[in-house]
Amino acid sequence: MSSKARALDQPLTGSTAPEPSPKLNWLFFFVGIIVFTVAMMLVSFPAGLYTVFGTHLSNNYTASTAVYALTYDFVFASVQIPIGGNMGEIFVLFLAVYFAFLVLAARQGAGLFKALRSSITQGYDALFTNPLAATCILLGATGLVTVLVDTAQTNAGVSTGSLSGDPFSLLVDFTIAPLLEETTFRLIMLGIPVLILSLVLLRDFSPMKALKVLWRPSSFWDVDETEEADARRSFNESGPSMFPDQQSDSLKIRAMKPVVYVFLVLSSVIFGYAHFASGAGWGPGKISEAALAGLALGYLYVKYGFHTNVLLHWSINYVGSIFSFLAQALWGIPWTSNSGNFLDVVPAVDLIFLLGVPSTLIVANELLKRVMGARRKVLSPL
Repeated sequence: MSSKARALDQPLTGSTAPEPSPKLNWLFFFVGIIVFTVAMMLVSFPAGLYTVFGTHLSNNYTASTAVYALTYDFVFASVQIPIGGNMGEIFVLFLAVYFAFLVLAARQGAGLFKALRSSITQGYDALFTNPLAATCILLGATGLVTVLVDTAQTNAGVSTGSLSGDPFSLLVDFTIAPLLEETTFRLIMLGIPVLILSLVLLRDFSPMKALKVLWRPSSFWDVDETEEADARRSFNESGPSMFPDQQSDSLKIRAMKPVVYVFLVLSSVIFGYAHFASGAGWGPGKISEAALAGLALGYLYVKYGFHTNVLLHWSINYVGSIFSFLAQALWGIPWTSNSGNFLDVVPAVDLIFLLGVPSTLIVANELLKRVMGARRKVLSPL
């Protein structure tokens, strides 16, 4: 009798369940960390509202301080958009946009919870079928890698610099910056060039298709133009992987993808330089650090859509610091201090280490598979 048959013949009573594999244990842990991270994102909304409206964070600014314009910084020029309102209203408006983006990302594709459940049994590839799960992976990897880069540069004498100023003003700036900067460096510097090329390459390009390309550049290759029919697909239909190995029969699409990647890298480099050139206090080391983050932001924008790169930027800026601002408002501990209070420690440990280490290993493994797959294609006989 085979071992499989013997296993089926064993009585249910008194039987011992098989030991979970190390892979299963690791995925249970990682899924738990993602759930905790998403919960922390949700808690950051009431934490921010309480900090702005329920505490005295600053002697110079309050929620009722008037705001007259929003500034779009294009590195070499700035454009001010006149608005009416106060800091509290602007803060609430931007938080509402981020909350809507968070809900949208959680519902898309396979759905957040289905993707998390599937990853436990099918492997981490299933996480890339949902935009919010994929955003969490990029958030952890970006957090850890930027810390490592910053440490290496500091040891080499290259200063990253830091921000200083009124805490209330900085908190509002951290809240506004993700949407404004992603509009500048992803939507305008990456999305619009892709849209223009799409208009040139594709016939009968409707306004709806144009909006889709601007929102998610990879929607350009959602449609393969063939003699038989159009093949339509979305990000969750291209294979559960960070880099789906999907070939198109369309020469236009195969020619378009490298152009998209060039603009992605270019916008990331400009994004890094803009931080240093802004005069906000960043040193030259911020260029490489922000450029690396720009690659992750650009990847999310191209594959999943504008809301996901905004969420990643918001998580780094706002979620990563709101609890420190809350600690300053409650206990007078400067938000930049390494005091060891739990409101500082818990988000840092989660985003950089608990989420960061496994996420970085996942991204590194995906990049390695991508490189090795491309190498096998080059070496394979015709």
